[in-house]
Amino acid sequence: MVEFGGILYFIDLDALEKVISMELLESKLVETHSKTMLDGNGKIVSVEINEHSSERVKEISPAKYDIIRTMLDVVLDVTEDEIDDTLGAERGLEKTSLSFKIAFNTLIEYGVLKEK
Repeated sequence: MVEFGGILYFIDLDALEKVISMELLESKLVETHSKTMLDGNGKIVSVEINEHSSERVKEISPAKYDIIRTMLDVVLDVTEDEIDDTLGAERGLEKTSLSFKIAFNTLIEYGVLKEK
């Protein structure tokens, strides 16, 4: 865990998974294949239809994944010299870059970065 402004923070992996996962409309995937049998004259003799259903695999949103990954990189790459949090997190955030502030606040808002 990381201490910032007297508060311990950690990355909630369950919240991270929720944020980057895409909502599925259906939990099953159904594939249908048809096979048509023709006689010598080209007339349809029979049609065979096969259906195969399986559970959908969990999918992630590539855009959300990239943005969250970048935000985590920004927050985790800040060195101790860049932030003076002795007077609290609010004061420490005042002197950080705009990219750090946005990344930190967004990760807190979406529950990816949580207080212990």
